[in-house]
Amino acid sequence: MEEKVVNRRMNREDVESLRSLLPGTMVDLQITTPTAPRRVKTGYVGMELGNCLLFQAPTSAKWMSTRDLLTIGNDLVVRYVLEGDAGQVIAFRVKVLKLLSKPTGLLITSFPSHIESIGLRANKRSQPGISVIVTSETFPEADKVTGIIVDISQHGCKIALPLNPEWPVLLDNANLTLTYSTDGVESKIQASVRNHKLESDFVYYGVKFNSDSETVNALLSRHTLIS
Repeated sequence: MEEKVVNRRMNREDVESLRSLLPGTMVDLQITTPTAPRRVKTGYVGMELGNCLLFQAPTSAKWMSTRDLLTIGNDLVVRYVLEGDAGQVIAFRVKVLKLLSKPTGLLITSFPSHIESIGLRANKRSQPGISVIVTSETFPEADKVTGIIVDISQHGCKIALPLNPEWPVLLDNANLTLTYSTDGVESKIQASVRNHKLESDFVYYGVKFNSDSETVNALLSRHTLIS
């Protein structure tokens, strides 16, 4: 029997991306608040296809302020990296359905209506995303250092650069310039490194924007991964 359609906006690839999210995987939860969004890491538990998703919601004192924000109907953005040959950052928006404390801390959310993704591998450039050229005094002048923005906000972004022995790892507080193209017109944003993390194939940089809000807003308008 042919599998039922989950919803009209999700295609088979979207469903397979969700199925690739294995129980126990750490995900990033962005919780809507009256002021700035709250970001926390937690574990994925599982799903009932087409109905709901389940995530860990610890009952520890450290998590109490976060649990207070998980009110029924509140919006969440879930992000995770799908490793392997796909090399994608996956993101989707859901709503809080229920928060349980017993027998264990558990967050139940709605099922996403659609999924957005950014490809990280070179052979996945057809995936939507923001390709940038990164210029820094640390990098060789002759090299064109390119990466992809995998997450972004009004104040900064997260960049994935492929590991390259010719590209030294940028240290915290290093200044850099991000160059991206919009309809053939190049724009530049000044930024500085706040943190970095090395993984098997990429270096992930958290950077803070130093440019004016108009320039940043133009970049935000091109962002395809749910903000």
